[in-house]
Amino acid sequence: MKELPELKKVKKPKSRLDERWVIAGLLVLTVLASIFFYLKTEIAKIWQTFTKPRVISSLPTEIDPSPVIDKVEDETANLRGTYGFYVYQFENEFSFGLHEKEIFPAASLIKLLVMLTLYQEAEEGKISLSDYQEMAKAMGKRSDNTAFNSLVEILGEGKIQETIDDLGMRKTSFTKNETTPTDIGLFFQKLYQGEIVTEAHRDEILDYLTDTAFEERIPAGVPEEVRVAHKIGIDVGTYSDAGIVFAEKPFVLVIMSKSARESEAEKVLPKISEAVWEFEVR
Repeated sequence: MKELPELKKVKKPKSRLDERWVIAGLLVLTVLASIFFYLKTEIAKIWQTFTKPRVISSLPTEIDPSPVIDKVEDETANLRGTYGFYVYQFENEFSFGLHEKEIFPAASLIKLLVMLTLYQEAEEGKISLSDYQEMAKAMGKRSDNTAFNSLVEILGEGKIQETIDDLGMRKTSFTKNETTPTDIGLFFQKLYQGEIVTEAHRDEILDYLTDTAFEERIPAGVPEEVRVAHKIGIDVGTYSDAGIVFAEKPFVLVIMSKSARESEAEKVLPKISEAVWEFEVR
């Protein structure tokens, strides 16, 4: 029997309608992806609004710092970056804050620990303080980097980190140049209470941190006659200030930022300081 020739399969031409659906689908996916990446930062901020820590610790029951926390949140909500603050009042031994345990770049706040290490080494007789007091003063008054680098070389990074660890500043790293509002607050708390150097050396350090070349942050938010012993921190995206406000009832105030815009930080730091001042002296 003669075999029949094999029939060739005829390919069905693709429908132009199908091609249009594929193109439309790809276009929709492209648009959605673009929207997602564009809104990624904003979505993170919205999520942060619901999850951001509002830390209130060791508070007498009659004190409610929620109004000042809310005010700081309102002032910083639409700003670039993250802002944190921490308050410790000596008389009542209570503290509160916002993002107070979050890690921020320390910038020049780390110089506080270099100053402290210098004075502690001098008290132990390991170094002559008189040889380096001008360096300490330059770091405090002008945030002098030359003095900072010289003292780091003399003291050693390991010794400075040891000072940090002995203070209990668990999230502070000298080599990484990072810290938290709580850790910096702990430094000022122990310094003021005379726990880490002699009273004479404490007063000298606080003097070097008073009437500095940078009075436009925390000091700008309190009355002009009120003394503020403080240290600023400046780096790319980082604009911070921390110290002791010598009100009738002295308190520690630490304000830190990261990934921030300088023009915004310059305006909001004094506002945060003012908000805390009004709460403390109410």
